[in-house]
Amino acid sequence: MSKIIDFYKKLTDGKKSALIGGILILIFGIIFSIYRHSRIEKLESNFIWTEGTITEIKLNVSKGTTQMEDIFLFEFKHNGKKIIKSRTTYKPELLKVGQKFKIKVHPEDSDLLEIELNGT
Repeated sequence: MSKIIDFYKKLTDGKKSALIGGILILIFGIIFSIYRHSRIEKLESNFIWTEGTITEIKLNVSKGTTQMEDIFLFEFKHNGKKIIKSRTTYKPELLKVGQKFKIKVHPEDSDLLEIELNGT
């Protein structure tokens, strides 16, 4: 342990900041990965199938200050309520307004879903 402390003390301030920043990024990455994995497991263990419908396709929507993306909006029924969501698409030419597709959704959480669009 003392070797680690000695190593850290020998670093310049900039390198100390970079090391701490790298460690924090690694920690947040691990936490995000664990969270994502638990959501996937939750969906795989308990889901229902429903049908979604594409309601709108938006091309070149601003994302932040410099990026653009193509998105589509879709709706589906979940526990008797109409839910509207959006997703990014890399092949908007394959989508059509009114197109139907299957959605795997958690019965208690409409944010926990996986869509099955063929060819997108």
